[in-house]
Amino acid sequence: MFRREFAISGAGIVSASVAGCSSFGGPNISEEEYPTGTSQDGITDPATIVDSTRTALANNGYNVKLEHDGTTLRFHSGLKDKRHYRKVGDSDFANEVYFDGETLYIKYETHSGYEYYTGKTERSFSDFHASNSYYREDLPGDEEILWANIIKHIRGYHLRNILEISEFTPVRTTDRSGRPVVEFKIESVSQSAFDDTVADSTGSLLVDPESIARSVDIKVKTSSSGETSMAENRSYQIQELGSTAVSQPSWVEEEF
Repeated sequence: MFRREFAISGAGIVSASVAGCSSFGGPNISEEEYPTGTSQDGITDPATIVDSTRTALANNGYNVKLEHDGTTLRFHSGLKDKRHYRKVGDSDFANEVYFDGETLYIKYETHSGYEYYTGKTERSFSDFHASNSYYREDLPGDEEILWANIIKHIRGYHLRNILEISEFTPVRTTDRSGRPVVEFKIESVSQSAFDDTVADSTGSLLVDPESIARSVDIKVKTSSSGETSMAENRSYQIQELGSTAVSQPSWVEEEF
């Protein structure tokens, strides 16, 4: 078995050895090595995980992917160039927003196909990057775009809600994008969070030494009158955090 040592320095997080598991089925780390808000008993303070993740996203560039019952949301934001891109959709359609300086570009679906919009906006880059609010933009005709900001999602159902309704157990240490993390698995979920009887629940959570949730997912099946159905299917993943460049979508140049 190999042991993972966590250390935090002024330059960030470094690892001293190879990730592994203990012979007892859990991480081979001491209680002091668990990220704040976690322990060998699981998640002890969900608010710490949520706040640390929210702060990290607000203060860094990021590339984040969220999924909810077949719908995928992408948020890509760069602090250096002050560009922001987001996309939401499924296998049949996808609406997109690209923000560059003071100019906003939108690709959106209508009954007759995709339409495109551009215009100046009074919104600041931080409104797109890290506000705890909804984004709304009126479009020509009766159309509008309304999406929650990434921080809204993190403080809501894609992270906080999952942490609050689930019981977690640490299972191992591993790497995510070159960073050491502790992996937790969902042991159970709160029955009070669901109208029907919980039949099965699975999922995992990866937390790094700075108490940032690098990813979380949950699947919950419930049963009623002998029928079993999927009641919850959500995931969230930080694919990049720090210095990340946002490219202009090809449709911006093609349409404008």
